[in-house]
Amino acid sequence: MKVQTKKLFIEGVLIVFSVLFALFLSQVAENQKTRKEKEKALEYIHQELSDNKDILTSWIYYHGKARERLRKMVSDPNDSVRSELKASGRIDFEIITDGNNLIDVLLTKTAWEAAKSTNIASEIEFEQVQQLTRIYSLQDILMENITGKFLDIYMDRDTHKIENLETTLIQLNLIINEMVGQEETLHTMISEFQKKYK
Repeated sequence: MKVQTKKLFIEGVLIVFSVLFALFLSQVAENQKTRKEKEKALEYIHQELSDNKDILTSWIYYHGKARERLRKMVSDPNDSVRSELKASGRIDFEIITDGNNLIDVLLTKTAWEAAKSTNIASEIEFEQVQQLTRIYSLQDILMENITGKFLDIYMDRDTHKIENLETTLIQLNLIINEMVGQEETLHTMISEFQKKYK
């Protein structure tokens, strides 16, 4: 009887050990899968930020040129670009932007949104998540609010009346100053993030 009890006890311990070992292996495999997904998500986020930074570099250059043109038009009533606008009889934004598009490509946030929706973001270091949240929040403000303000002015009928030139130039100057400032801030934030976490 004692031998049989010992045998049952040993078999029971082996079964429990086997189950616990299987659970352990399963957890190790799950952790490894999560780690790989986290690494892949961070790789996509870094690439997305790099692409957005390149876009911002271009925008800062072209929007900076438009800002300078607007500043000159606001400060000098005899500015050649301002005279060209008056001569055209309407406010032509191509003249203000020197033929460049204001927004030629959009900043993206697909990788960050995917990481958040799949809960991979919860696996990323807290400090990294904070910085990414700040970066993408400022990006949203830039894309939705600042650009939206510019488009609101552009779509306003009164904007295109030449008699409203002075007011329109002042409004556009204020908005493009804000736009370039936000672009420069976002560019700096991305650069600092890349230096710290690459």
